[in-house]
Amino acid sequence: MTLEIVLTFAILLFAIILFVTEILRADLVALLVLVLLVLVGLISPEDSISGFSNPAVVTIWAVFILSAGLARTGVASRLADHLLRLGGKSESRLLTVLMSSTAVVSAFVINVGVAAMFLPVTLDIVRRTGRSASRLLLPMIYGTTIGGMIVLIGTSSNLVVVDFLRESGVRPPGLFDFAPVGIVILIVSILYMVLLGRRILPERKTPSVDNIQPGRDFRLYYDIEERLALITIPADSPISGKTLAESRFGRALGLNVLSVMRSEGDYHIPEPDLKLEARDRLLVLGRLDVIEKLSGKPVILIEAEVPETSCLYSDHIGMIELEVSEDSVFNGKTLLELDARQKMGINLLAFRRGDMIRRTNMRDIRFQAGDQLLFRGLFDQLQSLQGYNGFKNINDCKPEKYSLHERLLYLRIPEGSPMSGSTLKDTNLAPAYGISILNIIRGEQEFLMPEPEMRLEENDLLVVEGRSADIEVLRGHQTLEIERNPEVDLKDLETDSLRVVEVMLSPHTSLTGKTLRQLNFREKFGVSVLAVWRGDRAFRTNLNDMPLQFGDALLCYGTRERFEMLAKDDDFVILTLDYREKLLLNKAPLAGLIMAGVLAAALLNWLPIYVAAIAGALLMIITKCITVEEAYRAIEWKSVFLIAAMLPLGMAIQQTGAAALVAGFVLEIAGVYGPTAILAGMMALTLLLNQFIPSPVNAVVMTPIAIATAASLGLSPYPFVMGIAYAVASSFMTPVSHPINILVMSPGGYRFSDYVKNGLPLTLIVLIVSVLLLPVVFPF
Repeated sequence: MTLEIVLTFAILLFAIILFVTEILRADLVALLVLVLLVLVGLISPEDSISGFSNPAVVTIWAVFILSAGLARTGVASRLADHLLRLGGKSESRLLTVLMSSTAVVSAFVINVGVAAMFLPVTLDIVRRTGRSASRLLLPMIYGTTIGGMIVLIGTSSNLVVVDFLRESGVRPPGLFDFAPVGIVILIVSILYMVLLGRRILPERKTPSVDNIQPGRDFRLYYDIEERLALITIPADSPISGKTLAESRFGRALGLNVLSVMRSEGDYHIPEPDLKLEARDRLLVLGRLDVIEKLSGKPVILIEAEVPETSCLYSDHIGMIELEVSEDSVFNGKTLLELDARQKMGINLLAFRRGDMIRRTNMRDIRFQAGDQLLFRGLFDQLQSLQGYNGFKNINDCKPEKYSLHERLLYLRIPEGSPMSGSTLKDTNLAPAYGISILNIIRGEQEFLMPEPEMRLEENDLLVVEGRSADIEVLRGHQTLEIERNPEVDLKDLETDSLRVVEVMLSPHTSLTGKTLRQLNFREKFGVSVLAVWRGDRAFRTNLNDMPLQFGDALLCYGTRERFEMLAKDDDFVILTLDYREKLLLNKAPLAGLIMAGVLAAALLNWLPIYVAAIAGALLMIITKCITVEEAYRAIEWKSVFLIAAMLPLGMAIQQTGAAALVAGFVLEIAGVYGPTAILAGMMALTLLLNQFIPSPVNAVVMTPIAIATAASLGLSPYPFVMGIAYAVASSFMTPVSHPINILVMSPGGYRFSDYVKNGLPLTLIVLIVSVLLLPVVFPF
């Protein structure tokens, strides 16, 4: 074994570990592999970027655009609707038609897009027939996955596998050469699901549908009514006259305002700039423990005396003014994300950007290079911060230019206050009301920069930085009148314009890991999130700070117009057919003709597939079946970079002799059993790897080995390479093996074990059918 082979296997193992642990995104891992291959000299710099001009990669991004054109003009959905009309109400017939429909469409349209398109369609069938979503959603994605095995352009991994054959000097398979075996796999899989498989499909209740009575409201599963309440604003409340945003119902009390009812009986949409009036009745959703804790008792009192800024200094505490630079850790982050008080032991007193100065409510400001920040802390901590990389020291520190005295107040903790005995952190004053506690005076003692775990006591005098207006809001919250369990049906909130709709994160989403607060979800999209369904339960409180996960279902409330806008956003899938983006149906014949032309040009060898695909994508844009912006959004760049950057690893596996070495091991172990056994063994290994690494990467790793094995045996590479293609496409067994598997997890109420139980038999079907038919269709 040469040093080059050892290095190749080391880099491959390193990549697999990163893919499995998900320390880095898959596309970043691929780029890292590309750089390492060049640094250790396994491939040349020129070869390292050859993947980006590779015909397979070019075809992949062009097919993304073609698929988007077919979806945007309604070609795909019309075909699906026609096929689904044949389904009827019998479960066996529904399974047959659903799997056939998705397979036919996904043979020509990228399977992620097909799954996103069929998800609301399948849920609509479920609601109309009264069946459980868990009985149909897994078969739907199985049909989508198998459809990718029927045509060359069905999956990106097919194109990768075929390109390795082309690079080896072997005539690559044609557009429909995948079909003979792929169609048999589809037929056998449908027969299995109808006769046996449906008996082990789970039967679970989920919020998206009802499993008991057709037409029953899916929203009941979120148990929203349990958390509904009516809040009345008294005539003398400080909140009267403030906007909904200024009233801090969400930030301070954790309540979601669903509607505002005026005394004259009018309903108002809860827009952030809506001014509240005395006697307004607010229908809210959330836990009432915070507001009940505040009501009826004085919480804090404002003292008439105002502190001097000198109280912020001592012999060991001071201030420093720093400017954020481009490479600062503060650049592009918020205080909430940085947690500067906890991690650095410092307080941010004020911030300046140009002529704008802020001294309160700074937690959600995203800092930029050039921002000037005024910090308070122990001299040692300020000294270390001063030398911190990414800050420019402002030598002439002038705290007076921030006018801190305008925001300094004395607050008293009165007897009986619910804050007595609470830690500073538990008071929630800073995140809820923008009030920062700087010092605590307790009798003769004064605590400067008290720790978040310090507990308040009655008669404590607090030196705070805040606005009187925000303290007025706190006082206003104490006066609110609460009516629990009002006789309100969530359906009554819906009008011709206002609706309650389920929304899911799409497979293309970039929002995973972000919170609704970070996204400014309500302000940006104009809809309220009432609850989140994750796994097998609903979450209804503290939603703003809950990081979103792929597969989450959001129960949203807003206007029809807002949902129609949301349907156009690639980050979301609307689970109701009524709000699907308006299709360009008049362009459907043209889009269908363009796709037929691409297939004909490739099938008759008029043009190479990648040139035909580019031409088709260009025609989709020129004929306005899809806009340029929609075309760019349609391309799944993560997949493109993943494949383009991993292709050089496949080259290294071939050129260093690593593929030949593995082929030799394969022959030693299984050679005596004949080529069919070798084919079965290689497919089994590929299926195993499929559970740990992305399928295109699996294709890059296993295809060179398959070609080398065939060469060592003196046999045709076709059956081995095609076997790898079918195995790589068989992403059935885990929810994380393909994005479309996660997409149906929440709507179907599936567990990890459901994917294993139902996916394993289909994986075995692919293996057995391929091993039996490939030597017949593509003789050794």
